[in-house]
Amino acid sequence: MRRTTICRSERAALLALVAGLLAGLAPAVAAQDTTQARPDTSQPAQDTSQAAAAPAAQAPPGQIPATHVVTAGETLWSIAQLYYSDPLLWPEIYRLNTSLIDDPHWIYPGEELSLAPAVSVAQAPPETTTVAPPPEVPGDTVHAAPSPDTVAVAPDTTALDTAQVVEEPPPPPEPTETYETMFDRRRTASQQVRDVLRAYANQPYRPLRRGEFYAAGFLTEGERLPYGRVLGNTAVPAIPRLTERSTAITFDQIAVQPPRNASYHVGDSLLVVRVDRDIAGWGGVVVPLGVARVTELQRRQVLADVIMQFGRIHDGHLALPLEPFKDPGQVRPTPVDQGLEGFVIAERDLHVLTGPQQIVFINRGRAEGVTPGDLFEVFRPASGLPGSSSEQIQVVLEIVHTRDHSASGLILAIGHPNLVPGMPVRLIRKMPS
Repeated sequence: MRRTTICRSERAALLALVAGLLAGLAPAVAAQDTTQARPDTSQPAQDTSQAAAAPAAQAPPGQIPATHVVTAGETLWSIAQLYYSDPLLWPEIYRLNTSLIDDPHWIYPGEELSLAPAVSVAQAPPETTTVAPPPEVPGDTVHAAPSPDTVAVAPDTTALDTAQVVEEPPPPPEPTETYETMFDRRRTASQQVRDVLRAYANQPYRPLRRGEFYAAGFLTEGERLPYGRVLGNTAVPAIPRLTERSTAITFDQIAVQPPRNASYHVGDSLLVVRVDRDIAGWGGVVVPLGVARVTELQRRQVLADVIMQFGRIHDGHLALPLEPFKDPGQVRPTPVDQGLEGFVIAERDLHVLTGPQQIVFINRGRAEGVTPGDLFEVFRPASGLPGSSSEQIQVVLEIVHTRDHSASGLILAIGHPNLVPGMPVRLIRKMPS
């Protein structure tokens, strides 16, 4: 076979021929560049020297549809990749469709998912915006042509002022729903405490609350009260009882036997109490356990629902007609000088040391002008001996219930926990009459 030898000069000529062909094809390739958008012919004529040198800006991406119908094989991961270009944004789709999707791991063909509120998440605004120069004014100086590397944006005829900077869109409205999802960040313990304190700080002032009045207890002062008797809880317990007594809690129904020569009516409120002990000269100590409301009348008993509870209620306890509570409003007690004096009768519950929120009985009541909301202080008088201490305040009491010659005081402040019967008391603040 004959061998053909190509000399170096022929090889150089061949390379030159190929380079010439590539140079001839370059204008055609540049003319078919699809990365540049066509100039908008609907816009008015512009400076051709600038338009020819600067290509038009890229068209904005398409808007995300409001909804999407699930097809076979799709997942929240793939839908987030399709519309948000990020599969890790699938919790956003689940958050918008919690009423439709029970489990984010299971979606079914034919379900219509909402996507509209997530448009602002998927489309980020451009980093920079170049404002077009103002239109040319006759007689103005000739503008220099921009360099080929400069990128200019065609002026928008819909803009009111081309020199005004584009403002950031307003933030989306805050959601009105307060339910929590699996993706919400839980509030810390300190934040929960602040919320509770903020809620209590906004409560209106009241010198006396209804529950304090009903739960205070009182002395019978030797009076025979119309006691009814609690027969027990009417519901059959789910767990067999170890004792014969049947207890009742709030919203339970109890049976009550009215006293002789007395009757209850539907809607009557009863105070369930127990009598702890007797105090010489003052009668029995009545301790409230709850409030019940009559719902049904029967032949020898009535049925009542427990609506308030202060202690354990069981069969054998007593029931009294509920004394009406007079709300004092938002008035405050005013200081008084040389107020009414008396002494401590006893504590309602026997304690070794005196503590806050305990009830103390004093020997002044409605006959002496004492009203709920008055403040008394229990003090230890000065002994008068040389070197002895002066008068010492033991506790401060708020009167929450009154009888004819006695009153029940709630301990608000403690100066010394040693409180014994017979200690003197003094009125320091009086409710306006």
